[in-house]
Amino acid sequence: MKQTHEYVTTAIVYPNARIHVGWAWECLGADWLVRGLQALGKSTLLVTGMDEHSVKVQRTAESLGLAPEVYCDQMASEIQKVLKRMGIAYDRFIRTSDEDHRFVVKTLVERAFQSGDVYLSRYEGAYCEGCEAFYTEKDLVQGLCPSHQKAPAWISEENYFFRLSKYQEKLLQFFREHSNFLEPDFRQSEILHFIESGLKDFSISRSGTTWGIPLPFDPQHVIYVWFDALINYLTAAGLALRLKDPAHPEFLSCWPVRVHIIGKDIARFHCVYWLAMLMALDLPLPKKVFAHGFLTIKGERMSKSSGNVVSPDEVMDLVGVDPFRYYLLAENSFAQDGNFSWKGLILKNNADLAHDWGNLVNRSLSMTLKYFEGSAQKGFQKPEGNAHSESIQKAMEKLPQHLEEALNAIDPQAYATRCLEGTRLLNLYIDRTKPWALARDQARREQLHEVLFALLEGIRWLAYAWIPLMPESTSRVFDQLGISENRASGFLVHLKWGTEVFYPQTPSPIYSRLQLQDSE
Repeated sequence: MKQTHEYVTTAIVYPNARIHVGWAWECLGADWLVRGLQALGKSTLLVTGMDEHSVKVQRTAESLGLAPEVYCDQMASEIQKVLKRMGIAYDRFIRTSDEDHRFVVKTLVERAFQSGDVYLSRYEGAYCEGCEAFYTEKDLVQGLCPSHQKAPAWISEENYFFRLSKYQEKLLQFFREHSNFLEPDFRQSEILHFIESGLKDFSISRSGTTWGIPLPFDPQHVIYVWFDALINYLTAAGLALRLKDPAHPEFLSCWPVRVHIIGKDIARFHCVYWLAMLMALDLPLPKKVFAHGFLTIKGERMSKSSGNVVSPDEVMDLVGVDPFRYYLLAENSFAQDGNFSWKGLILKNNADLAHDWGNLVNRSLSMTLKYFEGSAQKGFQKPEGNAHSESIQKAMEKLPQHLEEALNAIDPQAYATRCLEGTRLLNLYIDRTKPWALARDQARREQLHEVLFALLEGIRWLAYAWIPLMPESTSRVFDQLGISENRASGFLVHLKWGTEVFYPQTPSPIYSRLQLQDSE
């Protein structure tokens, strides 16, 4: 059946502490991508969620005197509030305690057990609770977990294992044939090296705990995090319906996924464990995994375990939603490690939003009302001819193609740069044409009309372009232009130059200038 949805996922977050702007960066990148695809006329599905079944979640709940279920309910509510405030337009917030997910996991692990890809054995080795991962000695750095810089615990217990080693050659062949599967491409060599060094079967169960999904063939064991967590992508795509009714179309309408957007520290699990699991289950593989970098503060990785965090609410309380979104997506390359600083946030807001974009809207509307007050009230429309604005029209008509290229590359920074280039082009157009000088010469009134219309029309195109980055504040631009906003699927590719009639309103600042404190 033909795929009808572009399916995009984030990693699902552990609810053992409040979320920070590092994970917000991932969610915002996924939201930007989905909103951009919708602007190009694509049908989309965006899924994020919460990974509940882990030892550290259980221990956090117990430390608060709560049952894990009660604690996770509270955290799910809090996380969803933050996501809503950030403007994350997800279609489903999946929880690994959801009934359809429990059904899918049990069904698939039973299938893998029956085929011999899951078996019982004893495990002895190092285990990092922070990563929810087992490590070999070669994986450790001076005996410490490479991500948490803590010594892992030594565990000896009987577990069920997945035969990862069985799929080593198939995985190598897959990566030889799909050189662009993992992006950015420099991360692919790390995965290939890991596979080539020899794959070992990994544990998929833990005993001695009741917090989790029990194995259907051995209820004394609960399913360990990765064989539970990764399968969320299948559940959210509707696999439960497909398993119950083989003719049900929902799953095939969005699987395989267009892209899993994840942090670089879990690329191994998504590009090795996950692919091997899907191979074993005879399910189509994802089209792409994008592993973004980490956000740092003063050069140190932001993480809940270290306490080195800034929450999204802290930032939005200071600057609002869209400047927060813009800063995270435009300031740093999504493919590389980035940096968060309060000073950088304020400077970026003031320069790009308050000055370049906000001021463009303000002065273009002010001049139109000043020089064509009567025409503005009746409807300010395109004059005959475009001798003085042809270059602006051509630049705007190329904009959707440039934005699509940034979306296909999963490069929100490049997308923001294209929007800012268009903004600065219009500001330069004002400086070059000098509408205030044209207004003093009655013989050039027609040219003045053309210049001001080109500015308003260019602002309209840019407002639509800005929507995936800043979906909230752009509505105020349309209000001040005095036109209706159309966010129907494909709005960006359906733009036509010169078709709008504007009814300019008295402008008011859309973005506030922020003051830099001496301590920042």
